[in-house]
Amino acid sequence: MGGFGFQTHDAWQWLFVLAAFGLLPVRLRAARRSSLAPWAAIGVHVTLWALAVAFIGFMWDVAWHADTGRDKELFTVPHILILIGLFGIFAASLASIWTATKTAATAGWRLGKLRVPYSSLPLFCVGGAALLGFPLDDYWHAVYGIDVTMWSPTHLLMIGGASLAPLAIWLMEVEGGHKGSMTRPLAASVLIGLSTLQLEFDMGIPQWQLLFHPALIAAAASIGLVAARAVLGRGGALWTAVLFIVLRGLLAALIGPGLGHVLPRFPLYLVEALLVEAVFLVLGRRRPMVVGAVSGLLIGTVGLAAEWGWTHLWYAHPWPANLLNDIWIAVVIAIAGGVVGIAAGRVLARQPAGVPAGAVILALAVIGGLLAWHLPLRSAPNATAEIRTQTVGQAAFLADGSGEIALHRNVALEVTIQPASAVAHPDWLTVVAWQGRSPVRVIDLTPLGGGRYRAASTIPVGGNWKSLVFFARGDDVAAVPVDMPADPAYGLPGVPAPADRTEQFVPASHWLMRETHGGIIWPALLATVVFALAVITWAVTLGVAYWRFSAKPDGEELTVPSGLAALGHLPGKRGGARTTPT
Repeated sequence: MGGFGFQTHDAWQWLFVLAAFGLLPVRLRAARRSSLAPWAAIGVHVTLWALAVAFIGFMWDVAWHADTGRDKELFTVPHILILIGLFGIFAASLASIWTATKTAATAGWRLGKLRVPYSSLPLFCVGGAALLGFPLDDYWHAVYGIDVTMWSPTHLLMIGGASLAPLAIWLMEVEGGHKGSMTRPLAASVLIGLSTLQLEFDMGIPQWQLLFHPALIAAAASIGLVAARAVLGRGGALWTAVLFIVLRGLLAALIGPGLGHVLPRFPLYLVEALLVEAVFLVLGRRRPMVVGAVSGLLIGTVGLAAEWGWTHLWYAHPWPANLLNDIWIAVVIAIAGGVVGIAAGRVLARQPAGVPAGAVILALAVIGGLLAWHLPLRSAPNATAEIRTQTVGQAAFLADGSGEIALHRNVALEVTIQPASAVAHPDWLTVVAWQGRSPVRVIDLTPLGGGRYRAASTIPVGGNWKSLVFFARGDDVAAVPVDMPADPAYGLPGVPAPADRTEQFVPASHWLMRETHGGIIWPALLATVVFALAVITWAVTLGVAYWRFSAKPDGEELTVPSGLAALGHLPGKRGGARTTPT
C-alpha cells in the first residue's frame, strides 16, 4: 500500500460508494416503520445496511487483489466500502445505546441514566474491533509489506468482527420486541457471516490446508442452520439455505461477470438444511443438546459428503478421498456447532436454552481449538520440480486491464517431480496463475507417469501474470514458480518462464506473499495480542448477552408507536408520553 491516499478509478466505480450512502436513508425509513423498539430499530436496520456495504467491498477487494495485485493507495473503492460498512456497524451500536438511553428503555443494563441493551454490547465490541483493524492493517503492511491472505491478524479483526455482527443484531431484533418480519433475512445473514472465512477457497487461491474448507463449512452450517430451525420452526433451515444461495448467487454474479473478476464459489448447504429439518421432526421432543448434537453429527458426515460432490462440480480444488484421514476434525466441529446453534436458537425463540452454559463454553473452545490446531503446521515436501515451458502461438504486446502495455504469451508446461512419491495422492496439484489483471486461472496437471505432469491448458505469462506449480497434501502446502515478474518497488527479481529449470519446493506462502518481508517484532506481537483479546471479548460478550436475555426473554413491549417514530413521543414532545414497558 502507498499510505493514506485515494487511488484513481473509472468514474463508474464510485457509483458503488454513492449507492452505499443512498441506501442508508432507505434503511432509516424502514427503521421508522419498524415494529421494534426505537433503539433496536436503528441498530438492526443500520447494521444490515452496513453489513451489505462491507460485504460487497470485502468480496470485491479479495477478488481485486487476486486478479490485479496490490493497491497503489489505501483508499480504493472496495476499501472505502469496507470502511463505510465497518464504521456503520460501530455507529449502529452507539446509536442503539444512545436511543435506548433517550427513550429510557427497559432492556439491558442500567448504568445510572445510561441504558445498554444486552445485544448492543457485543455489537459495540465486534464493530469497534473491526473498525480498529483498518488502520492497524495499513500499519501492518507498512511494516511487513503486502500479505495477500485473509488470515493475517489485522484482516481477521475486520473480517471476524463483521462476520459475528449478525449474531448480535439477531438478538437485538428479539430483545427489541420483534414481530418476526426480519427473522428470515437475519438468519441468512448469520449463515453468510459465518461463511466469510471460506472465501480464499471460494476464489480458488487458498493459502491454507484443504482441511479448513470442510471444517469451516461444518462450523457455519451447524451453528447457522440449527439456530435458524430453532427460531423459524418447520422449514426454517431450508428457507435459510435457499436465501443464502440467492444472496451469494447475486453477489457472485456482481463480482464475477459484473465487475470482471474471478467468480466466487460458495457451498450449497441444502442437504445440511434438510438433515436439520429431519432431526427436528424426529427428535424434536428430545433434550435440546441431543437435537443439536445429532444435527451436527449428520451435517459433519452426510452433509459434508454432499458438499464433497458439490466441490467436484464447481470448485477449483475439489476434495480428494485422502481428506478423510482428518475429516474427524470437521465432524467434531459440526457436533460442537450444533450444540452452540441449538442454545442460541432457543434463546432467540424466547425459550430456555436447554443446554448448560458449561457445554456451550466447551463447544466454543472445541471449535476454536480444532480450527487453530493446523494453522502453524504448513510445510513443503522434500522434492524438486523440473519446469519446462514452450511458447504456444505468437507473443504479443497487449494492454492489460489498467492500460499498461507489456509482452504477453501463452506457454505449454511440463513438470517432472522427483521423487514422484513426494506428491502422490495430493489434495491438489495444479498451476495457479493470478494478478494478471484478469480473473484467476487454476489449471489441472495431468499425470503422465514417473512423476511427469502436463498442464491441461496453456498458461499466461508476461505482464503482471504470476504463476506457480501449486501442491497441497495434508499440512504440506508448497509451490515452485513457473513465471514471476520483477517487482522493483520491493527489490524482487523476475523469475521468467524457462525452457528448462529445476526448483526446490518451498512453502507456498513464500511465493504467494513474496512482497512480505521481515521487520521489528513488536507490531506483529501487538496485532496478534489485539486479535486474541478481540476473539475472547467477542465470545464473552455474545455469550453474556444471550445468557442475560434468556433470563428475561420477553423483550421490550411498547405502549406508544414503535420504531424511530416513538422518539416523537418522549416527554417534552407535544402530546407525547414516555416509552414504558407493559
